[in-house]
Amino acid sequence: MGWVESLVRASVPGETERLATLDAAIRAPLPLSTRVGLLGATADAPTSVVGGLLAGVLAARRPHRVLAVGATPTGSRTIAWHAGLASSAEASDEQVTLRSTAVNGAEATADLARTPGGVWALDLAGDPARWWDAVAPISRFFDFVVTDWGAPVDPDDARAASGVLVVVTGATRTGLQAGVDLVAQLTTPSATPLLVVHDNGSGAERGMPESATANDAVWLPADRGLRASTPTPSSRLRYATNRAVLQLAARVVDAAAARNLSGVSR
Repeated sequence: MGWVESLVRASVPGETERLATLDAAIRAPLPLSTRVGLLGATADAPTSVVGGLLAGVLAARRPHRVLAVGATPTGSRTIAWHAGLASSAEASDEQVTLRSTAVNGAEATADLARTPGGVWALDLAGDPARWWDAVAPISRFFDFVVTDWGAPVDPDDARAASGVLVVVTGATRTGLQAGVDLVAQLTTPSATPLLVVHDNGSGAERGMPESATANDAVWLPADRGLRASTPTPSSRLRYATNRAVLQLAARVVDAAAARNLSGVSR
């Protein structure tokens, strides 16, 4: 259904122009590396799904390296899995130590796993404290570092490691309220976290797409491809799914650019 749906949707008046605008926003050049942190507003928030899709789009449409980092225990379906990696992305302490002294991109990516779509990947095996040893020393060699912090997580810890924050919640009114509350908690005079509401297919409550839009959130609809037994390439996902991820990626790049203009450290 993928290419047929894409053809039909793209024929909607003005849609081609809107897609071109999103693409241009995603490709906008940035002078510094950007750290993106995904936090769950509830314990079951699908941060790995959203993070993997986001990392995949950034890697596909930007010319420089993108690193997806799993800092939460999520079983086999980590952020790297959702970005397209079917194998492990865990690193030994020895590999982490060697990369910590990297002086160029080749040394920073040595022995890192990589998805077919070009996303570099690192799984911290459920130990978020390793982020500072395994990721911080090499983050400057990546255009974007997308970290899945999951939930629960100390918001201050995630904020310290992130220039742009993305709050993720499920498609329930309780989840949406938790997401709005967490966004408010993390908002500073210089930045407001982005909000994503995802229907994981278990049954979104009525009116959730409209409620998400009313709260300036990106609505990520249900997609059977995201529940497949193997990673599903974007070409086989719903048009609405891919469009939502484009919207999110454009907002992330815009937020990173705004931080550059304000002179905030990233």
